[in-house]
Amino acid sequence: MSDDVTHCPGGDCPLRHDCYRFRALVFGRFDAFVRAPYDLVSGTCDHHWTLARLAPTEADVRTRAYLLWQRRGSAHGSPDADWSAAQAELSAALAARLAPIG
Repeated sequence: MSDDVTHCPGGDCPLRHDCYRFRALVFGRFDAFVRAPYDLVSGTCDHHWTLARLAPTEADVRTRAYLLWQRRGSAHGSPDADWSAAQAELSAALAARLAPIG
């Protein structure tokens, strides 16, 4: 998923704590919304990107674990360690792309 997305100002939107458009780092992006696009009447936001949507998939983790295994020289070892390391790396990469909520 591209980092080049429109930044949402969030405001008092109740979805902002779980929204990538609000939390992602603003580097190279701009705020095209005049106000937060959250609709108080319907309780929804057409522009809401959940953080769960960005979580690494099993296929992502599998691929990264395989690359880590290859980096270790394809030696026999603990596949659980490679899997855990892959999950940790991918989760850390996602966390690095998100700004803290303040």
